[in-house]
Amino acid sequence: MRVGVRVHERRVAAALLHPDGTHTTDEVPVRGDGVEASIDRLLGRIARSAPTVSSIAFDVSDALHLSEVAPLTVVRIAPRPPVALADEPRVGDAPIIHVRGGHTTLGEELAPFDAAGFRASATAIPPGSRVVITSVGALVNPAHELAAGEILLEHGGPLSVVFSHAFASNSFATREHTAILNDALVPDAEALATALALVAGRRFPDARLSVTRNDGGRVPLSRLPAEPIHSAFSGAPVDFLGAAALCGLDDGDLVLASDDGVTLGTLRAGAPAVIPRLRWKGARLSTQAAHLVPATEILLHGRTTIPHLVRVAGAPLPGWLDGGEVVETDHDLRALGAACAPLSDWALGTVGAVNAAEMAHELQAAEARVRARLAAFGALPSSVRILESQLVATTYEHARVVSVRVRGVAGDPVGGLLAGRKVRHAAQR
Repeated sequence: MRVGVRVHERRVAAALLHPDGTHTTDEVPVRGDGVEASIDRLLGRIARSAPTVSSIAFDVSDALHLSEVAPLTVVRIAPRPPVALADEPRVGDAPIIHVRGGHTTLGEELAPFDAAGFRASATAIPPGSRVVITSVGALVNPAHELAAGEILLEHGGPLSVVFSHAFASNSFATREHTAILNDALVPDAEALATALALVAGRRFPDARLSVTRNDGGRVPLSRLPAEPIHSAFSGAPVDFLGAAALCGLDDGDLVLASDDGVTLGTLRAGAPAVIPRLRWKGARLSTQAAHLVPATEILLHGRTTIPHLVRVAGAPLPGWLDGGEVVETDHDLRALGAACAPLSDWALGTVGAVNAAEMAHELQAAEARVRARLAAFGALPSSVRILESQLVATTYEHARVVSVRVRGVAGDPVGGLLAGRKVRHAAQR
């Protein structure tokens, strides 16, 4: 049996996928003893009715919070600082340290790393600071970011050091902003991952624990503390996946009407279509996110096929949405989506390739890495599906430089997990 759990500050909801294709839902309110105790009560009730659980997937998008208590320092490594320092992008009131260095998109050194200058500047970083390091060309060659990190570790003052090359984007600003937000989520993610592992481990010691992601998939819970940014915005994609499961939909368009509005998305081979960027408060984040857009009459006009439509009970439904079957539900789609979410993984990066043979080799190697990681997550190798495998030319870059994008998922397609649309609700207590 697979279980999906939505973690919220006011209530915790669960969806159970039974081997016969049916599913049940349950939820408990969060009392004064906190979210952890509520999850324990909910899992305890599940353990009494279904003692055998193979996997538990948590959606924590409503529970992750930014922690900005520690001061932030930004380190920018480039061949030269901005001509006008007053006009450069700022990160709130965070001090910015400029260091000479950086690489080209081919991984060649633009300028030697100024280690001596950075050692002198690093002494001004307040003890207990969060430090984010971003270098030009680090996505291809992270040597200068790593060298700066070693100096900071020798200094011994920073609370944490985050390298922006961990986030796949050719944009310096996008990588830096993603790294800063990810670092602010880490303290809460560490505490939450530990609490979830302890509670679920007591109730279901043999179950595999995972956490949902922004692409509508899931990864082992152990990855949440390192990369919480990829789970912080998973709510809408997982809602969408739960709606698709109710419709038995693996391929096609789906419209979801909820209290948050009317949303349109597309599924391909049982997983949401994605885009490589997510906008948050006007800034771009480097995370693969389900491509969900507000549904409008103009957007849906003239389609030869009517999209599937799921309506959450009580949600307003525009008058122009008619002519098709409507699936109505009054239970938590996010918990159901978490239970149905496939294991997912990506291979993203920038490589240099001179001919078609080298490009094909890079693509095959990326696919092999994705398959190996999904198997390490616990997936059967035969269940792995490569949904996207392509090389993309990098705009305004060297002709030999291409971006690799490989997406793999594992497990049963979402449309075949449920035998019907009837949902049995557990009694609320």
